[in-house]
Amino acid sequence: MFLRFAILFSLFLLAYFPSLAQTPEEIEKELIGHLADISRFGNYGGGYDGDKLSAANDALRQKLMRYGTRADVLAYGFKGLNDEMYVATSKDGRLRIYSWDMQTGGTMRDFAAVFQFKGKSGKVITWAENDEDESAGSFYPEIFQVSSRQGPVYLATSTFIGSTSMHGQSIKVIKINGDELDLSAKLIRTAEGLTNSVGFGYDFFSVVDRPERPIKLFEFNEERKEFRFPVVIEDEKTPQGRVTDRFITYRFNGRYFIKVK
Repeated sequence: MFLRFAILFSLFLLAYFPSLAQTPEEIEKELIGHLADISRFGNYGGGYDGDKLSAANDALRQKLMRYGTRADVLAYGFKGLNDEMYVATSKDGRLRIYSWDMQTGGTMRDFAAVFQFKGKSGKVITWAENDEDESAGSFYPEIFQVSSRQGPVYLATSTFIGSTSMHGQSIKVIKINGDELDLSAKLIRTAEGLTNSVGFGYDFFSVVDRPERPIKLFEFNEERKEFRFPVVIEDEKTPQGRVTDRFITYRFNGRYFIKVK
């Protein structure tokens, strides 16, 4: 009798919560399918359809939000998906950011992002950036991690594309406090005071010859607990900012990231 009840209850769960029936591999294929629709109906593929594009972006976001509450999804590698969108995961596996080009922009690109993290309780939680503002966002290619007495401190790098030449990059402090994601932890000490992020604008063509894509201008030294980024100079030739071979470095002193050079 108990076995029969358990089977019926399992079938009930699968009927009302179909996301429980999907394996991570099947989820990956489903997400890649939505990205294919975004590419097919977006501004850059020649087959633009605004309604279908909006539906595809909404479907992708909703699936990430729903499937992302599963621990096995957070643990899954998503190698195929990472070829189609940006999937950045912290070293400890507790934080992941999915970001993608919504293909609703022009030379100014519009990105959306979904954050997935494991709280102190062990519960896996999702949060969507750009829920209310469907304007241009940034994509997140990397997450660095620093240990502290208060727990892990994450540093998420992001890139903004304002036009073909006008780009920007920033690094943002993220913490997990209990079962909440803290995106406003002011742990970077600058000349202007404490902030939760630092960034800079630059002319893409000043770094176009670099081999990596996407361009990654923030560097991280895990052993020294420091990050650095290039000095950018505005001049007549590159008014939007020329990336130089000089750097600004911030090091974690146990409480704040302090500029050291």
